[in-house]
Amino acid sequence: MPLNIHLLIPELVLLSFIILMVILDFFVRDKRQIGVVGVVGTVVTGLALILVPKKGSALMGLVIQDPAAVFFKFLFLIVALSILYMAILYDERIKHWKGEFYILILFAILGMMFLASAYDFITLFVSLELMAVSLYILATYMKDDTRSIEAGFKYLVTGALASGFLLYGISFLYGYTGYTGFEEVAGALGQGRGGFLTLGLFLVILGLTFKLSSIPFYIWAPDVYEGSPTPVTALIAAGSKTAGFVVAMRLLFTVLGPVKEEWIGLVVFLSGATILLGNLAAMPQKNIKRMLAYAGIGSAGYLLIGIAAASILGAEAMMFYLLTYIFAIIGSFLAIVIFSRVSGSDSIDAYIGLSRRSPLLAATLFIGLLSLAGVPPLGGFIAKFYIFAAAVKEGLIGLAVVGVVMAIVSMYYFLLVVKRMYLIEPEVVEPIELNLLTRATLYGVNIVTILLGIYPGPFTDWLMEVAKDFF
Repeated sequence: MPLNIHLLIPELVLLSFIILMVILDFFVRDKRQIGVVGVVGTVVTGLALILVPKKGSALMGLVIQDPAAVFFKFLFLIVALSILYMAILYDERIKHWKGEFYILILFAILGMMFLASAYDFITLFVSLELMAVSLYILATYMKDDTRSIEAGFKYLVTGALASGFLLYGISFLYGYTGYTGFEEVAGALGQGRGGFLTLGLFLVILGLTFKLSSIPFYIWAPDVYEGSPTPVTALIAAGSKTAGFVVAMRLLFTVLGPVKEEWIGLVVFLSGATILLGNLAAMPQKNIKRMLAYAGIGSAGYLLIGIAAASILGAEAMMFYLLTYIFAIIGSFLAIVIFSRVSGSDSIDAYIGLSRRSPLLAATLFIGLLSLAGVPPLGGFIAKFYIFAAAVKEGLIGLAVVGVVMAIVSMYYFLLVVKRMYLIEPEVVEPIELNLLTRATLYGVNIVTILLGIYPGPFTDWLMEVAKDFF
Protein backbone atom coordinates (compact mmCIF):
# COMPACT_ATOMS: atom_id res chain seq x y z
CA MET A 1 0.00 0.00 0.00
CA PRO A 2 1.52 3.39 -1.01
CA LEU A 3 2.46 6.00 1.59
CA ASN A 4 0.84 8.91 -0.33
CA ILE A 5 2.71 11.50 1.73
CA HIS A 6 1.36 14.24 -0.53
CA LEU A 7 -2.01 13.91 1.23
CA LEU A 8 -0.31 15.10 4.42
CA ILE A 9 1.14 18.28 2.87
CA PRO A 10 -1.13 20.59 4.97
CA GLU A 11 0.00 18.94 8.22
CA LEU A 12 3.65 19.05 7.08
CA VAL A 13 3.31 22.73 6.18
CA LEU A 14 1.91 23.50 9.63
CA LEU A 15 4.67 21.46 11.29
CA SER A 16 7.28 23.38 9.27
CA PHE A 17 5.93 26.69 10.54
CA ILE A 18 5.91 25.34 14.10
CA ILE A 19 9.62 24.47 13.75
CA LEU A 20 10.27 27.95 12.31
CA MET A 21 8.49 29.50 15.30
CA VAL A 22 10.64 27.47 17.70
CA ILE A 23 13.79 28.80 16.01
CA LEU A 24 12.53 32.40 15.92
CA ASP A 25 11.68 32.22 19.62
CA PHE A 26 15.41 32.31 20.40
CA PHE A 27 15.92 35.60 18.54
CA VAL A 28 12.66 37.58 18.69
CA ARG A 29 12.10 39.83 21.70
CA ASP A 30 8.48 40.77 21.03
CA LYS A 31 6.77 37.38 21.31
CA ARG A 32 3.67 38.65 19.52
CA GLN A 33 5.69 38.38 16.32
CA ILE A 34 5.80 34.62 16.91
CA GLY A 35 2.02 34.70 16.93
CA VAL A 36 1.98 36.62 13.65
CA VAL A 37 4.19 33.93 12.08
CA GLY A 38 1.69 31.37 13.39
CA VAL A 39 -1.16 33.25 11.70
CA VAL A 40 0.73 33.24 8.41
CA GLY A 41 1.46 29.52 8.81
CA THR A 42 -2.21 28.79 9.45
CA VAL A 43 -3.25 30.67 6.30
CA VAL A 44 -0.63 28.85 4.19
CA THR A 45 -1.82 25.54 5.66
CA GLY A 46 -5.36 26.39 4.61
CA LEU A 47 -4.20 27.10 1.05
CA ALA A 48 -2.35 23.76 0.98
CA LEU A 49 -5.51 22.02 2.21
CA ILE A 50 -7.44 23.49 -0.72
CA LEU A 51 -4.91 22.13 -3.21
CA VAL A 52 -4.43 18.55 -1.95
CA PRO A 53 -6.70 15.73 -3.20
CA LYS A 54 -9.92 15.30 -1.21
CA LYS A 55 -9.95 11.50 -1.40
CA GLY A 56 -7.38 8.84 -0.54
CA SER A 57 -5.41 7.20 2.25
CA ALA A 58 -1.84 7.70 3.45
CA LEU A 59 0.75 5.98 5.62
CA MET A 60 -0.47 2.52 4.62
CA GLY A 61 -4.04 3.20 5.68
CA LEU A 62 -3.28 4.81 9.04
CA VAL A 63 -4.62 8.15 7.77
CA ILE A 64 -7.57 8.86 5.47
CA GLN A 65 -8.42 11.95 3.47
CA ASP A 66 -12.10 12.44 2.67
CA PRO A 67 -14.49 15.42 2.49
CA ALA A 68 -15.41 14.98 6.17
CA ALA A 69 -11.75 15.18 7.22
CA VAL A 70 -11.20 18.24 5.02
CA PHE A 71 -14.27 19.97 6.50
CA PHE A 72 -13.09 19.47 10.06
CA LYS A 73 -9.53 20.51 9.22
CA PHE A 74 -10.84 23.81 7.89
CA LEU A 75 -12.81 24.26 11.11
CA PHE A 76 -9.64 23.67 13.14
CA LEU A 77 -7.71 26.21 11.06
CA ILE A 78 -10.47 28.79 11.63
CA VAL A 79 -10.15 28.07 15.35
CA ALA A 80 -6.35 28.42 15.11
CA LEU A 81 -6.56 31.85 13.46
CA SER A 82 -9.02 33.08 16.07
CA ILE A 83 -7.12 31.72 19.08
CA LEU A 84 -3.78 33.09 17.87
CA TYR A 85 -5.34 36.53 17.51
CA MET A 86 -6.87 36.25 20.98
CA ALA A 87 -3.46 35.26 22.36
CA ILE A 88 -1.84 38.32 20.76
CA LEU A 89 -4.47 40.51 22.42
CA TYR A 90 -4.10 38.65 25.74
CA ASP A 91 -0.32 38.77 26.09
CA GLU A 92 -0.40 41.66 28.59
CA ARG A 93 -2.20 39.44 31.13
CA ILE A 94 0.60 36.85 31.36
CA LYS A 95 3.90 37.52 33.14
CA HIS A 96 7.10 36.00 31.78
CA TRP A 97 5.47 35.71 28.35
CA LYS A 98 7.11 33.08 26.17
CA GLY A 99 6.83 32.29 22.48
CA GLU A 100 5.98 28.66 23.16
CA PHE A 101 2.43 29.73 24.05
CA TYR A 102 1.75 30.25 20.34
CA ILE A 103 3.76 27.14 19.44
CA LEU A 104 1.71 24.93 21.77
CA ILE A 105 -1.52 26.30 20.29
CA LEU A 106 -0.44 25.13 16.85
CA PHE A 107 0.76 21.78 18.22
CA ALA A 108 -2.74 21.26 19.61
CA ILE A 109 -4.24 22.23 16.22
CA LEU A 110 -1.85 19.81 14.48
CA GLY A 111 -3.10 17.00 16.73
CA MET A 112 -6.69 17.94 15.89
CA MET A 113 -5.97 17.85 12.16
CA PHE A 114 -4.46 14.38 12.44
CA LEU A 115 -7.48 13.30 14.49
CA ALA A 116 -9.78 14.35 11.65
CA SER A 117 -7.94 11.94 9.33
CA ALA A 118 -7.17 9.14 11.80
CA TYR A 119 -8.30 5.79 10.42
CA ASP A 120 -6.55 3.47 12.84
CA PHE A 121 -6.63 3.19 16.62
CA ILE A 122 -2.87 3.78 16.80
CA THR A 123 -3.04 7.01 14.79
CA LEU A 124 -6.10 8.10 16.74
CA PHE A 125 -4.50 7.66 20.15
CA VAL A 126 -1.18 9.32 19.22
CA SER A 127 -3.01 12.29 17.68
CA LEU A 128 -5.30 12.53 20.69
CA GLU A 129 -2.36 12.68 23.08
CA LEU A 130 -0.51 15.26 20.95
CA MET A 131 -3.54 17.51 21.30
CA ALA A 132 -4.13 16.67 24.96
CA VAL A 133 -0.57 17.20 26.23
CA SER A 134 -0.40 20.58 24.48
CA LEU A 135 -3.66 21.63 26.15
CA TYR A 136 -2.52 20.39 29.59
CA ILE A 137 0.52 22.70 29.39
CA LEU A 138 -1.49 25.64 28.04
CA ALA A 139 -4.12 25.31 30.77
CA THR A 140 -1.51 25.72 33.49
CA TYR A 141 0.57 28.32 31.65
CA MET A 142 -0.09 31.17 34.10
CA LYS A 143 2.20 29.70 36.74
CA ASP A 144 1.79 32.75 39.01
CA ASP A 145 -1.98 32.15 39.21
CA THR A 146 -3.10 29.38 41.57
CA ARG A 147 -6.34 28.97 39.62
CA SER A 148 -4.38 28.19 36.46
CA ILE A 149 -2.22 25.65 38.30
CA GLU A 150 -5.35 24.03 39.75
CA ALA A 151 -7.01 24.00 36.32
CA GLY A 152 -4.04 22.33 34.66
CA PHE A 153 -3.71 19.75 37.44
CA LYS A 154 -7.40 18.78 37.31
CA TYR A 155 -7.27 18.66 33.52
CA LEU A 156 -4.22 16.40 33.58
CA VAL A 157 -5.56 13.98 36.21
CA THR A 158 -9.00 13.55 34.67
CA GLY A 159 -7.52 13.43 31.17
CA ALA A 160 -5.07 10.68 32.14
CA LEU A 161 -7.88 8.68 33.73
CA ALA A 162 -10.10 9.06 30.66
CA SER A 163 -7.20 8.13 28.35
CA GLY A 164 -6.72 4.99 30.40
CA PHE A 165 -10.36 4.01 29.92
CA LEU A 166 -10.14 4.74 26.18
CA LEU A 167 -6.93 2.78 25.71
CA TYR A 168 -8.21 -0.14 27.76
CA GLY A 169 -11.40 -0.19 25.65
CA ILE A 170 -9.34 -0.12 22.44
CA SER A 171 -7.30 -3.08 23.71
CA PHE A 172 -10.51 -5.08 24.21
CA LEU A 173 -11.67 -4.24 20.68
CA TYR A 174 -8.27 -5.23 19.32
CA GLY A 175 -8.36 -8.47 21.29
CA TYR A 176 -11.84 -9.25 20.00
CA THR A 177 -11.17 -8.44 16.32
CA GLY A 178 -7.41 -8.78 15.90
CA TYR A 179 -7.19 -5.44 14.04
CA THR A 180 -6.48 -1.78 14.78
CA GLY A 181 -7.56 -0.35 11.41
CA PHE A 182 -11.07 1.11 11.44
CA GLU A 183 -12.23 -0.62 8.26
CA GLU A 184 -10.93 -4.03 9.38
CA VAL A 185 -12.42 -3.69 12.87
CA ALA A 186 -15.81 -2.70 11.40
CA GLY A 187 -15.72 -5.74 9.13
CA ALA A 188 -14.86 -8.08 12.01
CA LEU A 189 -17.57 -6.65 14.26
CA GLY A 190 -20.19 -7.50 11.67
CA GLN A 191 -19.41 -11.20 12.15
CA GLY A 192 -20.62 -11.67 15.74
CA ARG A 193 -20.98 -10.50 19.35
CA GLY A 194 -19.33 -11.19 22.69
CA GLY A 195 -18.88 -10.04 26.28
CA PHE A 196 -15.45 -8.53 25.63
CA LEU A 197 -16.94 -6.49 22.78
CA THR A 198 -19.58 -4.99 25.08
CA LEU A 199 -16.95 -4.16 27.70
CA GLY A 200 -14.70 -2.60 25.07
CA LEU A 201 -17.56 -0.48 23.74
CA PHE A 202 -18.44 0.75 27.21
CA LEU A 203 -14.84 1.72 28.03
CA VAL A 204 -14.30 3.50 24.71
CA ILE A 205 -17.46 5.58 25.11
CA LEU A 206 -16.53 6.32 28.74
CA GLY A 207 -13.10 7.55 27.65
CA LEU A 208 -14.60 9.73 24.93
CA THR A 209 -16.88 11.54 27.38
CA PHE A 210 -13.83 13.41 28.72
CA LYS A 211 -13.08 15.02 25.35
CA LEU A 212 -16.78 15.73 24.87
CA SER A 213 -17.09 17.19 28.41
CA SER A 214 -20.20 15.11 29.00
CA ILE A 215 -21.33 12.94 31.91
CA PRO A 216 -19.48 11.32 33.70
CA PHE A 217 -16.15 13.04 32.82
CA TYR A 218 -17.47 16.60 32.81
CA ILE A 219 -16.28 17.75 36.24
CA TRP A 220 -12.99 19.19 34.94
CA ALA A 221 -14.65 21.65 32.55
CA PRO A 222 -15.87 24.47 34.88
CA ASP A 223 -12.58 24.75 36.79
CA VAL A 224 -10.43 24.48 33.64
CA TYR A 225 -12.54 27.05 31.76
CA GLU A 226 -12.34 29.48 34.69
CA GLY A 227 -8.68 29.01 35.59
CA SER A 228 -7.04 28.76 32.17
CA PRO A 229 -5.92 31.80 30.17
CA THR A 230 -8.98 32.90 28.22
CA PRO A 231 -7.53 32.06 24.74
CA VAL A 232 -6.85 28.54 26.03
CA THR A 233 -10.41 28.31 27.34
CA ALA A 234 -11.65 29.25 23.87
CA LEU A 235 -9.34 26.66 22.28
CA ILE A 236 -10.65 23.94 24.59
CA ALA A 237 -14.27 25.04 24.09
CA ALA A 238 -14.13 25.25 20.30
CA GLY A 239 -11.25 23.05 19.17
CA SER A 240 -11.00 20.25 21.70
CA LYS A 241 -14.76 19.65 21.80
CA THR A 242 -14.95 19.55 17.99
CA ALA A 243 -12.01 17.13 17.88
CA GLY A 244 -13.74 14.93 20.45
CA PHE A 245 -16.84 14.70 18.30
CA VAL A 246 -14.77 13.94 15.19
CA VAL A 247 -13.39 10.93 17.08
CA ALA A 248 -16.86 9.98 18.34
CA MET A 249 -18.32 10.09 14.83
CA ARG A 250 -15.47 8.04 13.32
CA LEU A 251 -15.64 5.42 16.06
CA LEU A 252 -19.37 5.10 16.62
CA PHE A 253 -20.61 5.59 13.07
CA THR A 254 -17.78 4.08 11.00
CA VAL A 255 -16.15 1.50 13.26
CA LEU A 256 -18.90 0.51 15.69
CA GLY A 257 -21.83 1.08 13.34
CA PRO A 258 -22.35 -2.68 12.80
CA VAL A 259 -23.09 -3.08 16.53
CA LYS A 260 -24.96 0.19 17.13
CA GLU A 261 -27.73 -1.56 19.04
CA GLU A 262 -25.07 -2.27 21.69
CA TRP A 263 -24.31 1.37 22.40
CA ILE A 264 -27.29 3.54 21.35
CA GLY A 265 -29.08 3.10 24.70
CA LEU A 266 -26.00 4.27 26.61
CA VAL A 267 -25.57 7.31 24.36
CA VAL A 268 -29.26 8.26 24.76
CA PHE A 269 -28.85 8.22 28.56
CA LEU A 270 -25.60 10.22 28.42
CA SER A 271 -27.19 12.76 26.09
CA GLY A 272 -30.27 13.41 28.22
CA ALA A 273 -28.33 13.54 31.50
CA THR A 274 -25.68 15.86 30.04
CA ILE A 275 -28.27 18.28 28.62
CA LEU A 276 -30.04 18.48 31.98
CA LEU A 277 -26.89 18.91 34.06
CA GLY A 278 -25.23 21.46 31.79
CA ASN A 279 -28.19 23.80 31.50
CA LEU A 280 -29.38 23.58 35.10
CA ALA A 281 -25.87 24.04 36.53
CA ALA A 282 -25.24 27.09 34.32
CA MET A 283 -28.12 29.05 35.84
CA PRO A 284 -26.54 30.12 39.18
CA GLN A 285 -23.04 30.90 37.82
CA LYS A 286 -21.50 34.33 38.47
CA ASN A 287 -18.36 33.92 36.33
CA ILE A 288 -18.97 34.17 32.58
CA LYS A 289 -16.28 31.59 31.67
CA ARG A 290 -17.70 29.14 34.20
CA MET A 291 -21.19 29.74 32.84
CA LEU A 292 -19.95 29.01 29.31
CA ALA A 293 -18.33 25.82 30.62
CA TYR A 294 -21.68 24.48 31.77
CA ALA A 295 -23.32 25.75 28.56
CA GLY A 296 -20.66 23.80 26.68
CA ILE A 297 -21.56 20.68 28.65
CA GLY A 298 -25.17 21.23 27.58
CA SER A 299 -24.03 21.61 23.95
CA ALA A 300 -22.20 18.28 24.23
CA GLY A 301 -25.52 16.75 25.24
CA TYR A 302 -27.23 18.18 22.16
CA LEU A 303 -24.48 16.83 19.92
CA LEU A 304 -24.85 13.41 21.52
CA ILE A 305 -28.45 13.43 20.24
CA GLY A 306 -26.95 13.32 16.75
CA ILE A 307 -24.77 10.37 17.80
CA ALA A 308 -27.81 8.57 19.25
CA ALA A 309 -29.71 9.10 15.99
CA ALA A 310 -26.93 7.15 14.21
CA SER A 311 -28.07 8.35 10.78
CA ILE A 312 -26.83 10.49 7.91
CA LEU A 313 -29.19 13.26 9.02
CA GLY A 314 -27.78 12.99 12.56
CA ALA A 315 -24.20 13.28 11.30
CA GLU A 316 -25.11 16.23 9.07
CA ALA A 317 -26.88 17.94 11.98
CA MET A 318 -23.82 17.46 14.18
CA MET A 319 -21.47 18.98 11.62
CA PHE A 320 -23.72 21.99 11.08
CA TYR A 321 -24.10 22.36 14.86
CA LEU A 322 -20.30 22.35 15.29
CA LEU A 323 -19.94 24.93 12.51
CA THR A 324 -22.37 27.32 14.18
CA TYR A 325 -21.00 26.50 17.65
CA ILE A 326 -17.43 27.39 16.68
CA PHE A 327 -18.38 30.83 15.37
CA ALA A 328 -20.59 31.54 18.41
CA ILE A 329 -17.76 30.52 20.76
CA ILE A 330 -15.15 32.51 18.83
CA GLY A 331 -17.29 35.65 18.89
CA SER A 332 -18.16 35.29 22.58
CA PHE A 333 -14.61 34.62 23.75
CA LEU A 334 -13.10 37.31 21.54
CA ALA A 335 -15.43 39.82 23.20
CA ILE A 336 -14.50 38.41 26.63
CA VAL A 337 -10.75 38.68 25.92
CA ILE A 338 -11.06 42.28 24.73
CA PHE A 339 -13.28 43.31 27.65
CA SER A 340 -11.08 41.56 30.24
CA ARG A 341 -8.12 43.69 29.10
CA VAL A 342 -10.09 46.74 30.25
CA SER A 343 -11.98 45.41 33.27
CA GLY A 344 -9.57 42.73 34.51
CA SER A 345 -12.58 40.66 35.54
CA ASP A 346 -14.57 37.69 34.23
CA SER A 347 -17.51 38.30 36.56
CA ILE A 348 -20.87 38.55 34.83
CA ASP A 349 -21.59 41.71 36.87
CA ALA A 350 -18.55 43.36 35.25
CA TYR A 351 -20.50 43.44 31.97
CA ILE A 352 -23.05 45.91 33.35
CA GLY A 353 -23.59 48.68 30.80
CA LEU A 354 -21.23 47.22 28.19
CA SER A 355 -23.54 48.41 25.40
CA ARG A 356 -22.86 52.02 26.48
CA ARG A 357 -19.10 51.52 26.43
CA SER A 358 -18.81 49.42 23.26
CA PRO A 359 -21.94 48.66 21.21
CA LEU A 360 -19.96 46.28 18.95
CA LEU A 361 -18.59 44.17 21.83
CA ALA A 362 -22.05 43.97 23.40
CA ALA A 363 -23.63 43.03 20.07
CA THR A 364 -21.00 40.33 19.46
CA LEU A 365 -21.56 38.78 22.88
CA PHE A 366 -25.34 39.12 22.40
CA ILE A 367 -25.25 37.31 19.04
CA GLY A 368 -22.85 34.63 20.24
CA LEU A 369 -24.77 33.79 23.41
CA LEU A 370 -28.18 33.74 21.75
CA SER A 371 -26.84 31.53 18.97
CA LEU A 372 -25.62 29.09 21.63
CA ALA A 373 -29.11 29.23 23.14
CA GLY A 374 -30.71 28.49 19.77
CA VAL A 375 -32.63 31.73 19.25
CA PRO A 376 -33.87 32.46 15.69
CA PRO A 377 -32.76 33.72 13.23
CA LEU A 378 -29.21 32.82 14.30
CA GLY A 379 -27.23 29.76 13.22
CA GLY A 380 -27.65 27.97 16.53
CA PHE A 381 -31.43 27.80 16.02
CA ILE A 382 -31.11 25.96 12.70
CA ALA A 383 -28.47 23.65 14.22
CA LYS A 384 -30.73 22.64 17.11
CA PHE A 385 -33.67 22.23 14.73
CA TYR A 386 -31.73 19.71 12.64
CA ILE A 387 -30.55 17.87 15.77
CA PHE A 388 -34.13 17.52 17.02
CA ALA A 389 -35.35 16.53 13.55
CA ALA A 390 -32.76 13.73 13.43
CA ALA A 391 -33.89 12.51 16.86
CA VAL A 392 -37.60 12.53 15.97
CA LYS A 393 -36.94 10.75 12.68
CA GLU A 394 -35.25 7.89 14.59
CA GLY A 395 -38.00 7.70 17.21
CA LEU A 396 -36.08 9.48 20.00
CA ILE A 397 -39.00 11.78 20.79
CA GLY A 398 -38.45 11.86 24.56
CA LEU A 399 -34.83 12.94 24.08
CA ALA A 400 -35.92 15.66 21.64
CA VAL A 401 -38.47 16.96 24.19
CA VAL A 402 -35.77 17.17 26.89
CA GLY A 403 -33.58 19.09 24.44
CA VAL A 404 -36.31 21.58 23.54
CA VAL A 405 -37.20 22.27 27.17
CA MET A 406 -33.57 22.79 28.16
CA ALA A 407 -33.00 25.04 25.15
CA ILE A 408 -35.68 27.32 26.61
CA VAL A 409 -34.00 27.13 30.02
CA SER A 410 -30.65 28.13 28.47
CA MET A 411 -32.20 31.40 27.29
CA TYR A 412 -32.66 32.37 30.95
CA TYR A 413 -29.01 32.39 31.97
CA PHE A 414 -27.81 33.87 28.68
CA LEU A 415 -30.39 36.65 28.94
CA LEU A 416 -29.07 37.50 32.42
CA VAL A 417 -25.83 38.58 30.69
CA VAL A 418 -27.80 40.46 28.02
CA LYS A 419 -29.81 42.24 30.74
CA ARG A 420 -26.61 43.47 32.39
CA MET A 421 -25.17 44.67 29.09
CA TYR A 422 -28.23 46.57 27.88
CA LEU A 423 -30.66 47.34 30.72
CA ILE A 424 -28.49 48.39 33.68
CA GLU A 425 -26.65 51.71 33.77
CA PRO A 426 -22.86 51.35 34.24
CA GLU A 427 -20.80 53.12 36.88
CA VAL A 428 -17.93 53.42 34.39
CA VAL A 429 -18.85 55.00 31.04
CA GLU A 430 -15.40 55.28 29.45
CA PRO A 431 -15.62 53.99 25.84
CA ILE A 432 -13.64 50.87 24.91
CA GLU A 433 -11.46 51.56 21.88
CA LEU A 434 -11.18 48.85 19.21
CA ASN A 435 -8.66 48.88 16.38
CA LEU A 436 -9.68 48.34 12.76
CA LEU A 437 -8.59 44.66 12.62
CA THR A 438 -10.50 43.81 15.79
CA ARG A 439 -13.63 45.55 14.54
CA ALA A 440 -13.40 43.76 11.20
CA THR A 441 -12.98 40.40 12.96
CA LEU A 442 -15.98 41.00 15.21
CA TYR A 443 -18.16 42.09 12.29
CA GLY A 444 -17.05 39.05 10.28
CA VAL A 445 -17.91 36.56 13.04
CA ASN A 446 -21.30 38.21 13.61
CA ILE A 447 -22.16 38.16 9.91
CA VAL A 448 -21.30 34.46 9.60
CA THR A 449 -23.40 33.57 12.65
CA ILE A 450 -26.40 35.45 11.25
CA LEU A 451 -25.86 34.10 7.72
CA LEU A 452 -25.86 30.50 8.98
CA GLY A 453 -29.27 31.21 10.48
CA ILE A 454 -31.01 33.04 7.64
CA TYR A 455 -29.44 31.20 4.68
CA PRO A 456 -28.32 27.73 5.84
CA GLY A 457 -29.40 25.87 2.68
CA PRO A 458 -26.05 25.69 0.82
CA PHE A 459 -24.22 24.62 3.96
CA THR A 460 -26.72 21.95 4.99
CA ASP A 461 -26.96 20.53 1.47
CA TRP A 462 -23.18 20.27 1.24
CA LEU A 463 -22.84 18.75 4.71
CA MET A 464 -25.52 16.16 3.92
CA GLU A 465 -23.21 14.84 1.20
CA VAL A 466 -20.16 15.03 3.46
CA ALA A 467 -21.99 13.11 6.21
CA LYS A 468 -22.19 10.04 3.97
CA ASP A 469 -18.44 9.51 4.51
CA PHE A 470 -19.19 8.23 8.01
CA PHE A 471 -21.49 5.44 6.86
